[in-house]
Amino acid sequence: MIIDPHVHVLDKGHWPKEWWDWVARDWANRVPGRKPEDIVEKAEENLLDPDGGRLISQMDSAGVDVSVILPIDWGVDYHAARTLDEINQHAEAVARLHSDRLIAFAGIDPRREGASDKLERWLSGSFKGLKLYPSTGFYPASAEAFALYEVCAARDMPVLFHTGDPLPVMDKEYARPKHFAAVTKAFPRLKIFLAHCGYGQTDEWNDALEVAAQSERACLELSVLLWDDSTEEKEVELVRKIDQARNRVGIERILFGTDHVSGKKIRPPGFLDKVVSMFRRLPDTARKAGVSITAAEHDKIMGGNVQQLINVDWSRFRQTS
Repeated sequence: MIIDPHVHVLDKGHWPKEWWDWVARDWANRVPGRKPEDIVEKAEENLLDPDGGRLISQMDSAGVDVSVILPIDWGVDYHAARTLDEINQHAEAVARLHSDRLIAFAGIDPRREGASDKLERWLSGSFKGLKLYPSTGFYPASAEAFALYEVCAARDMPVLFHTGDPLPVMDKEYARPKHFAAVTKAFPRLKIFLAHCGYGQTDEWNDALEVAAQSERACLELSVLLWDDSTEEKEVELVRKIDQARNRVGIERILFGTDHVSGKKIRPPGFLDKVVSMFRRLPDTARKAGVSITAAEHDKIMGGNVQQLINVDWSRFRQTS
């Protein structure tokens, strides 16, 4: 079973005004004579997939059996048209609509008033984990964030963190992998997904690897380390990173992921097909690089490990691959 633990499904009003203002300015600056106001109303349409139907079609094409929807809370310093409750309820509703293919995590900024109580209620329902985006303005080792980890640890539910470079209007510093060391020290058995592994940059990758190594359950989630335009050299580079991680923390803590967004233009045509294909051929790439990834190890990376980390009845999911 191929399981992608990192996708985004968006509806209107999920992303804040600050983001769309930046998009409009960036678009206008690329061609003389353009004005930001000419695009700001149109740009959002390219991200939307209100009922998740586009995602399911893309998963079918790429051979992905199950995906995890990650709603993003942009935090207290950004201003989305939809409320946080509405954004999370959308993820929950889409996962319910496609209950044999999708799982929903919750997303909340720990700085919000009553965040841990709200998370407790969500995890008591149908949400199966927590997505956090420190780059919105908080360090992962803050007291407010620790309160959320307590909730997840008590329920043995995972926390997926964005690490490394953020969206352009955010601050990278908060999500550097080194800042997660205090989290794994305080919560050595917390299920942690270090998404992007610091985007694979050498120092950041090494820091992510060390963070995982001092934990009993922290995992390296590989989304964005391969992109639709990745070269064969990048594929070989990832294989070598997987070999390094296997030797340091074990194959059971390495996770496939894509960071796919299902809107019609936010990712290039065929994005999911291309990225999944690269991950599918990891054993062949490994052989060319003089490294071995067995079929059993590959199965674990592509979904078997996630099955051990997310507490759901996996028999309800339809296997297509």
